[in-house]
Amino acid sequence: MILRWNAVVAPEDTVYHLGDFAMGKASEWPEILRRLNGAGKIIMLGSHDRSPRQMLEAGFTEAHEKLEWNGWLLQHNPIKTQQKLLCGHIHDKWRRLGWTINVGVDVWDFTPRTIEELTRAEQSPPHYKCPHCGAALIHLENNISHRNGNCVSAEADRHV
Repeated sequence: MILRWNAVVAPEDTVYHLGDFAMGKASEWPEILRRLNGAGKIIMLGSHDRSPRQMLEAGFTEAHEKLEWNGWLLQHNPIKTQQKLLCGHIHDKWRRLGWTINVGVDVWDFTPRTIEELTRAEQSPPHYKCPHCGAALIHLENNISHRNGNCVSAEADRHV
């Protein structure tokens, strides 16, 4: 991933990382960050990241929960919103739902992308099927009966 990052990020670039920078020992993060190109490395704190202070100590130039940038809301978690949103967090295979764009590495070949590349992404289908019961669910909806995609009926079957 370091090679892919450095292939597209120049030393003078600013990179917005939408969270979950690294797992494992925080003591290893400064060395990883030193190896990554970019003069500005700004992180939106993810569910696996540490405190803002620790992320700054690791080498990020800024650490935020969320940030407004050029008309976009940048934050880790996807939400249903009328704003243009760049998010991470999920490992689903959708790239774009309206103006909500999933910047997770899973769907972008583990390579950072420019805002121009992200906005050219094709729209993803708004629905997906529950793998257990086949119900049609809507991305970014609560889907409470499926607990964010985990079919309640499948969970009940596991506990019988």
